[in-house]
Formats: sequence, structure tokens, C-alpha cells
Amino acid sequence: MLLLSGCGGGSFSRDEPSSHTSENPFTFDRISIAGSSITHGNIENTENDGEGYLGELSYVGEVEKYFRENVADTIGPDELSQNNDVIETPMSYQGKLKVYSAGKSLTGTLNASDEIAIAFGGANVDTKIEMDVDGQTFRFTIPAGNYLPVKKVFDDTNTHFYKAFRENNPRAIKVWKLDKDQAHTFTLKVLSGELHLNFITNHMYYFQNAGVGGFEAANFLEKRPHSTVNDIIAFDPDLFIFESGTNDAKTWAREIGYRVSRESSTNSWIIENPVHFSSNGKTLRLGRSVTVAKGDVVVMGDYKGDIEDMAVGIVAKDSTGNKVTLSKIVTYSGQAVHEINTVPQTIANQCRIKSIKQWEDRVKRVVDRVKNGVGHSVTVGIATSGVPNYWNPKTHNEYLTKARRLLGYREKGKVLAKENGWFFADFFQKTLQIEPGVDEDHKWSFGDNTHPNQNGREAFGQAIIEAISPYLN
Repeated sequence: MLLLSGCGGGSFSRDEPSSHTSENPFTFDRISIAGSSITHGNIENTENDGEGYLGELSYVGEVEKYFRENVADTIGPDELSQNNDVIETPMSYQGKLKVYSAGKSLTGTLNASDEIAIAFGGANVDTKIEMDVDGQTFRFTIPAGNYLPVKKVFDDTNTHFYKAFRENNPRAIKVWKLDKDQAHTFTLKVLSGELHLNFITNHMYYFQNAGVGGFEAANFLEKRPHSTVNDIIAFDPDLFIFESGTNDAKTWAREIGYRVSRESSTNSWIIENPVHFSSNGKTLRLGRSVTVAKGDVVVMGDYKGDIEDMAVGIVAKDSTGNKVTLSKIVTYSGQAVHEINTVPQTIANQCRIKSIKQWEDRVKRVVDRVKNGVGHSVTVGIATSGVPNYWNPKTHNEYLTKARRLLGYREKGKVLAKENGWFFADFFQKTLQIEPGVDEDHKWSFGDNTHPNQNGREAFGQAIIEAISPYLN
């Protein structure tokens, strides 16, 4: 039997929002509303009134509050409903509202010049979002629902069928431009879901995203009801391939008021057009509790920042440690980040600091514990680089390989494998051979074009199979 462990992503599609007046419209007076799903907590002033969670919003300056509906956080075999070979799994959904305008009241109607941008990051279920204005409260409701059917034979030793798409997937964001002044209500419905597995096997025990956000190597070392190293050891694998390349962040810098602004004065330490992170919104500085070192990687953006042109290395820092010099100018959608100043252009409010050394230590601890716990000869390999999740080829070819390719992990993974006698499956190199379809059928191809595919998921699967096939004998 095989044990393949990793953290992957998925995809979804949805219908267009409805746009009409209603008894309880989602209306604001010239307030730009933007949203983004988040993985962790930050629930403030919430209560469940039987219909959904209520949360207070304070409209002073640029404010962010978070809300979360917990359908199921931990899923075990007793909670899985079995219908022949179909497993339906409840899921956890999270969201965020961001209100940019200061001192605005919750009255009136969104004007035609305003935009609403709402990102939803973890709902592979039929989901309804209702935000009703009632003083300074909002209501978020989600009907009871399950995942779309996942065709898997149930196995008591294989109880964790987590399924979700990652929040750094910009497919999770939709922007609507209102065409006239009126009250609007919006209904989001996820029509279908796809599971992009990191590994293809004949007998799989895997740790997939629990709700949203994925696993870090550190998660396997913690005491949890499921998804720990002990579960892996109990499976008694002959082959263990571990992929953990992008989730092991050194530090989360949360709610740092991140916005982009031009540096007005020159400093002796700057490269051309420096980028800072700031808690005061004037210069970009790192958060108060964040420390960095040369060689760390800064990733900007609410999960949607895991793209190459927004992940930059730190080459120097000043004596106070809260200003850093980056290795290159950061760009967003082709525009230099220091030139972005207006609220609609604001990229995000969070950043991550990633330490390759910490990632190396965590991965080695997981592998060592598996090898020691299994007790017999187990073939160990790692596959790292931040494997991309591919877009719907019919609509998103232009974003083919944007997602999840952080710098440095692939190279360090090779060194780590060689030093410890593991094999290294180079997913990154193989996925570079995938080409999107350009004909009317949008067929993709892999490698030498002898394997035409209907979609990028199939091409991705072929690439992964080829990468690990030398180690499956």
C-alpha cells in the first residue's frame, strides 16, 4: 500500500449574482465594500441568533471585521454520511467584510460608480450569503449543506476526505460594477467543485485542506483528533511522499493596516523604489512582533499573494528590524506597487514572512518521526516547490501558472533530500511541461504533446504520475 501525504487545492464555478431590490437589501451609502476569506479566527463580537451569526461593525476609519460559520471543523468516520460509494462531508466556511470609507452611515443605496468586490474562499457547497443591514450589524447565513458527491469507496482506515479550494486562488473573487443607482442583493451559489489531488495512487490516505487553508508540516506534529504523524504511522506505509512547500510561514503579520503608499524621502538603505510594511498606513513596515532575517521571503496579499511577482526575498534590514530592503520591486497586475495609492487599488491587508530554514526543520521532523514510528523499511521522498493549481482552461488560460510557485523551496528541497537519503519528486519541473489548449476544444497537453487532455487537471495528473513513477516499483 502507498501513503502519500500533502496539501492540495481545488476549483469551483458559480452563477452570476442576482441584482434586485428586496425587503432587506444589502445597501450602503457610497461605501466601497471589499471582502476576502481568511483561514484563521479573528471573530469579534459574534453571537448566534438562530438564523446566523451577527457581528458588530465599527465604522471609524478603515475597519475590518471577520465572521465565520462553523458547519464542521473536525470530521471523523461517524460524521460521514455514507450512500453507497458517495461520501458527503460538511465543511467550514469563513469570510470577511472590509469597509474602507470613514464615518459613513449604513443608509441609502450603493451608487452606480461604486464597486463591490467579495471573495469567497472555501465553499464547495450550495451556499447562500445574505448580509442584511440592521443598525451596525450584519447577518451571514449558510443553509445546511454537504460537499458535492465525492466518488470514493469508503475505507475505515481512510477517513479524511477534506475538500476545498485554496484562498489564494483568485477564482474565489468576483467584482461587480453596478449599472444604476438602486438597492442590490447578492446570492452566491457554488455550482460544482473539483478536487485536485497532489498525488495519484491506487490506495490513498491523504491530508487534504481541512475547510480552507491547507496544512503546514507543523500541523502533523501537533496533537489533533486527526491528521497527525500518529495517523500516518498507523497506516503503516511502504512509501511516504511528503509535500509541504508553501504553507509553513515563519510569521503571520495580521491586521497590520497594510496599504500601499509612496515613500516620500530617500534613505541610504533603499534599492530603487523600496516597499515597506506599516501599521500606520503611511509607510510600509513590518508589524510590531515580526522579525526577519536576510534570506526570508515576504509574501503580500490575502492568500491571493502566492504568486511570483509578489513574493520577494529580503536582502537587508535596518537596525530596528521593522524596515526591510527587498530584492526586487514588487509589481501587482503589471503596476509597480509603490505607485498604487488609492483604496480600490489596495492589494491586501496581510503579509507572510516565510523562512526556508524553519520549513526545512519541520519537514525533517515529520519524516524522521514517520520513519522511526513505522519501524520497517519505508521509502521516503519529498516533493516541494509550491505546485500550482490550474485554472479552468476555458476561461483562465492567461493565468495558467501564476499560483503557488514560491521561490527557493524547490532548490532547498533537492538539497534536503540528498542530505537525508530521500528521493525528490520534481513536480515543478514536470508541471512546466504542461501547455494550455488554444484550439476551440481547449485541450491541454503535457510534455511532447503525445498526451492531449480535455483539461488542465488531467494534464497536471499526468505530470505528477510521471514525476513519482520511478519510485512506485
